[in-house]
Amino acid sequence: MSSQASSPASPASITEEISTKTMSDVVKDFDTEELIEYLKKKDLKLKEPHFKILRKEEIAGLDFLKLTEEKLERYGMKGGPATRLIAILTLFFSVVFEEISDDDKAFKHCMEDIILKLSNVETMTDANEATRCEFISAILHASIAIAKKLTSQDIFIVLQKDVSGEDATGRVDYAIKSLEDLLCITEGKPRNIKIGYAQNLAQLESAFQTNKKKRTADQAFGNDYFDYIYGIVTTGTEWHFIIYTPDGIYSTSGSEYQINLTKSAVKDNPELLRSNVKRVIGIIVGLLKDRVSVDSSPTSKRARIEKIIKK
Repeated sequence: MSSQASSPASPASITEEISTKTMSDVVKDFDTEELIEYLKKKDLKLKEPHFKILRKEEIAGLDFLKLTEEKLERYGMKGGPATRLIAILTLFFSVVFEEISDDDKAFKHCMEDIILKLSNVETMTDANEATRCEFISAILHASIAIAKKLTSQDIFIVLQKDVSGEDATGRVDYAIKSLEDLLCITEGKPRNIKIGYAQNLAQLESAFQTNKKKRTADQAFGNDYFDYIYGIVTTGTEWHFIIYTPDGIYSTSGSEYQINLTKSAVKDNPELLRSNVKRVIGIIVGLLKDRVSVDSSPTSKRARIEKIIKK
């Protein structure tokens, strides 16, 4: 299954293969000139004036990891090169997938619910937030029911959950949690999915900090603390999956995960609709199953993330 890198501010495809090291591992100790030499090898179509901006602002490795498109544009860089630079900060991963049976009761109920809702809404073209939430909720509830059955763990959904971290506070549209937050789901805007990305990343950071605070000093493992949390940005039709870790952010290409929520899909190609819904549920169940099953030690969690991003 192929994946592409996406920037949280502006999803964009890149072609390079992922390294077994995260971006922060590679560049964190670079000085400005070392960083520029590294970027020159990335074939980002950057020119000397772009590197001149990095030199002028004295951007070194750690600074680079905290850059945003907005910052670069304030420094005088145009949108195109700014987007390409930020794109490489977010790497890709292959989703954790759980095969869903056609006979699964929760899946069958979900499909019946989706088909019934599609028959009752006037149109999904330019559907408002409340309408999209009807379909998102159906998929999330089915995913949770299946994950609970597979793991025998208590997993719950919380709507409009407030999350607060050291640097960010916000309200996540849906949070799926067990003993701690496991997934943060943000409803994206159909014509501006990048806003959903930015919101979800802020919520993931806050949820990550909340999870960390829940652990005692002994459980936090001091400076060796490592954890990860999954995020989803969705319009109901388009689904993007994210991993947030202290070392980096990893994202799939949302173009791979589409559900055609239209009346014509039910009439003309119901099997494709069924297949796409099952595929998205399989990913969400896989993420939940992974997150509740992984050993809590930092070493185990780091090993798990490395395994996921190498797929």
